[in-house]
Amino acid sequence: MRFYFSPKNPEILKKLQIKMSNAPFDYGFEYLGVAEKLIQTPLTDRCYLTLTQALYFRMGGAPFGPAGTGKTESVKALGGQMGRFVLIFNCDETFDFKAMGRIFIGLCQVGAWGCFDEFNRLEERILSAVSQQILVIQIGLKERSPQIDLIGKTIKLNFEMGTFITMNPDYAGRSALPDNLKQLFRNMAMVRPDKDMIAQVTLYSQGYKTAERLSYKMVSLFDLCLNQLSSQSHYDFGLRALKSVLVNAGNLKRREERENKGKVIENIVAWEQTILLQSVSDTLVPKLVADDIHLYNNLLIGVFPDAQVKPVAEDLLEAKIVELCKKRNLLPTRTFIDKVLQLYSIQKMNHGVMMVGGSGTGKSAAWRILLEASQVIDGIKGESYIIEPKAFNKDNLYGKLDPTTLDWTDGVFTGTLRKILDNQRGESSKKHWIIFDGDVDPEWAENLNSVLDDNKL
Repeated sequence: MRFYFSPKNPEILKKLQIKMSNAPFDYGFEYLGVAEKLIQTPLTDRCYLTLTQALYFRMGGAPFGPAGTGKTESVKALGGQMGRFVLIFNCDETFDFKAMGRIFIGLCQVGAWGCFDEFNRLEERILSAVSQQILVIQIGLKERSPQIDLIGKTIKLNFEMGTFITMNPDYAGRSALPDNLKQLFRNMAMVRPDKDMIAQVTLYSQGYKTAERLSYKMVSLFDLCLNQLSSQSHYDFGLRALKSVLVNAGNLKRREERENKGKVIENIVAWEQTILLQSVSDTLVPKLVADDIHLYNNLLIGVFPDAQVKPVAEDLLEAKIVELCKKRNLLPTRTFIDKVLQLYSIQKMNHGVMMVGGSGTGKSAAWRILLEASQVIDGIKGESYIIEPKAFNKDNLYGKLDPTTLDWTDGVFTGTLRKILDNQRGESSKKHWIIFDGDVDPEWAENLNSVLDDNKL
């Protein structure tokens, strides 16, 4: 991708242009803050080339592949490089062609890029109708028509707009794209991300001097866990889990540097490895079932022969947990206390936490005791909101939009969020946990991805 200045008129400011292969584009000058830089890999380069060629030929781009391979992030990063406003829409089976038409009208008028995440979640009858709307837009772009007709309205067409879709064919409940829709997009397979390079660059960016050595071992450990540990529905040893471990390792390293300020570290290799293994222990061990713990320890020693992992040191919190257990007539066993401490570590790193286990295994008792104990330790009042997600349909849980009046009605979950965020009674000074107490079902769980970006569960 090359950047160059070409004077459109000598008497006005020069115009910045971008060229990818044979496709030139005007820079959009859209600034949305300093975002995290996407790590450039050969797969990213191929994705950029495919998407820019699709834009050049006035088509849409369609990255597809498993979850966590960088489909949506690549579209966002390309838009950031080209200075374009990128809007991400989390597609839902309740979308109809009128809702999609309203989105297309907005994109066409402002010249923004629309990325429709999990596009094949739409129903097949909706996909067929949407294909006609996209065809009208693409014909208008190719013919450079100043106006087009969409859902009975004549609108202005900005020639900088772009349409992208991402798909995960492996998930259940996905629709097959009609042939007339496939022809409107250029497909890009994103199946195997370059994990070695991503891990190495991430560790370097987090301040690790031995990143090249550690990244190779971390990728090997995750691959061994994926292939040799038991198959559990909640296990994830993909790129997202790896990135979470590495970012947390960077936070731990900076915290250690602040605490050891002024001290000379003699063996930097062993020190960085110990911090990285601590991050692995904090992130991976809590999700393992009991039968996999021993095998995981063997894999860890096989990859890191001199591994030394320190247990979570929270003496004050542990003492409070034991006290609360006795107060509630619960047995403060070592296993239960360890799980509460693991929950404490995980909830500091993630916006959302999933507690997995059968009935009567102490899930509710664990989070209740932790919330009360952390309230005493941190001095911040804790509030919990318990929702049974299977007791409501999706509209009653998340809210719905009236198709006629376009009025929005909050659901149980969104209403709770709004009450917290409105800060009417000093809610910002409290710690809020929204608990979905029930079976995890894609019917309601998939929508949390777009709702819980900035809220802790």
